[in-house]
Amino acid sequence: MQTFDSSTAVKGSAGSQSIALWARSRIPTPIILLDRPLRAIFELAHTEFLGNLRGALGFDSLSSVGTGIALDRSASDPIFSRIRVVFRYQFCQNVHGTSIGLAASF
Repeated sequence: MQTFDSSTAVKGSAGSQSIALWARSRIPTPIILLDRPLRAIFELAHTEFLGNLRGALGFDSLSSVGTGIALDRSASDPIFSRIRVVFRYQFCQNVHGTSIGLAASF
C-alpha cells in the first residue's frame, strides 16, 4: 500500500503480507434432511503475519479452530443450494475470541 497525490504530512507506505494454512473437513452424518445428509464440519486455520503487519496488532500470528453443520438443499432446487453455520474459536498471544459464521452457496 502506498499513498499518491497527497500532502507530505500523510504520505506513507505499508506492506501487508501473510502466509496462511487452512483446512476444512465435511463429513456426512446419518441424519437426513431435505433428502440429503446433514454434514458435520471441522476446520483449522493458522496465519503468520509478515512485514509491517507483524506485531502491528500486538501479535505475530493467529490461529482458529471451528466446528459446525452444513445443510445441502440442492435436491429441492432452491436459490441457496447449501447453508453452513460454523462456530470458531480464535487465539494467539494474549488474544482470544469466538465467532459464528453463516454462509450460503447459490
